[in-house]
Amino acid sequence: MKRMLLALGASLVLATPALAQGAPKPTPEQLAKTYAEDQLSLEKCGVPRNAADDYRPAPLLPDQTRAHRITSSQAFKVESIASGLVNPWAFAFLPSGNMLVTTRGEGLRTVAPDGKVSDLITGTPAVKNKFRLFGMHDVILDRDFPANRTIYLAYVTTLPEDASDTGYIVSAKLSPDERNLTDYTILRKGPVPRRILQAKDGSLFVLTADIVTPYVSAQSLASGAGKVLHINTDGTARADNPFVATPNADPAVYALGVRDPQSMAFHPVTGDLWIIENEPRGGDELNRIEPGKNYGFPLISFGRDNDGKLLNNGLTNKDGLEQPVYFWTPSVAFSGMTFYTGDKLPAWKNSIFAGGLSGMQLVRLELSTDGRVVGEEKLLRDRCRRIRDVRQGPDGLLYVLTDDANGEILRISPN
Repeated sequence: MKRMLLALGASLVLATPALAQGAPKPTPEQLAKTYAEDQLSLEKCGVPRNAADDYRPAPLLPDQTRAHRITSSQAFKVESIASGLVNPWAFAFLPSGNMLVTTRGEGLRTVAPDGKVSDLITGTPAVKNKFRLFGMHDVILDRDFPANRTIYLAYVTTLPEDASDTGYIVSAKLSPDERNLTDYTILRKGPVPRRILQAKDGSLFVLTADIVTPYVSAQSLASGAGKVLHINTDGTARADNPFVATPNADPAVYALGVRDPQSMAFHPVTGDLWIIENEPRGGDELNRIEPGKNYGFPLISFGRDNDGKLLNNGLTNKDGLEQPVYFWTPSVAFSGMTFYTGDKLPAWKNSIFAGGLSGMQLVRLELSTDGRVVGEEKLLRDRCRRIRDVRQGPDGLLYVLTDDANGEILRISPN
């Protein structure tokens, strides 16, 4: 086992990273430090799931993968502020100072600043699933939450009227005492929803997955699976969506050809929509989303299927299909993502932070002004924890959610 870890660690690091134009070439000392960090993580936490064979297709752009490994000057500390959450999935900050937290197999709870976890919020929809990784997923507050008490939930459940696991996007109202939900409205029903994001105009972007072989839905405009959707808060499709006039297309489709995107965020300067997604085995992608564009899955991919077979014979490029801004091999299995915009951790301003599940790490990415990745930093790998979500708090600090039977909320603050 140790020999395999050493071999994999070397293969992960010793190849010279692809660099963005103008990025400094790593010195031998930097490469040695990177190798030592990776080796320590591999020996402590094990080889990441779906990564043992280190499939590594060639990138098509010079800065598309394995960017310069960086270590920032930002000193920080990590504190556990809550624990005992069973497979938590997402969280949102309430004006009261509490957090709303979804737990995959249960529903919705609040967590107080002192770490106290509430009972299950009554009125939370029941989640019963045939597939263990489904259940309650995302939660966000409406932009006018203090006035309307509205939240949005994404979840998957099997109801008596459903033949199988079915995805739901719903709105509901949280009571002033934060103990129950009322006034449910189903906005979307069908494919597996992962995340919800509200735009400045109040509209909602929704990420959906296509995780069932042979992956026919991601390329079908008639299906809402494997898509970025754009809807109004009443569930109707936006009138300016790119396929509204296309016969037989789901009018909510905004972009297509994604596999299992589990988070999205708006760039704090440009306002562009960015998503991060899991491919089956390697080839995880970071993409900047534009309306009407096709992001390729499963026609092109830098990863392989879960059984190890190549996707579409290993094709990574095809006319009319978008290339990822950045991709990872081996798999990190990304979930939550955010842009950091606060002032408490100034060296990280405008960086992307993304949590890895099987990769058990928090990844920080630095972007150039033209939106290319110029540096990648690996954080929290000494903890060997699946990181499900990462968000910036109203206090300007970073908060991280770990996903296991004793899930924690971690706070990252300046040291």
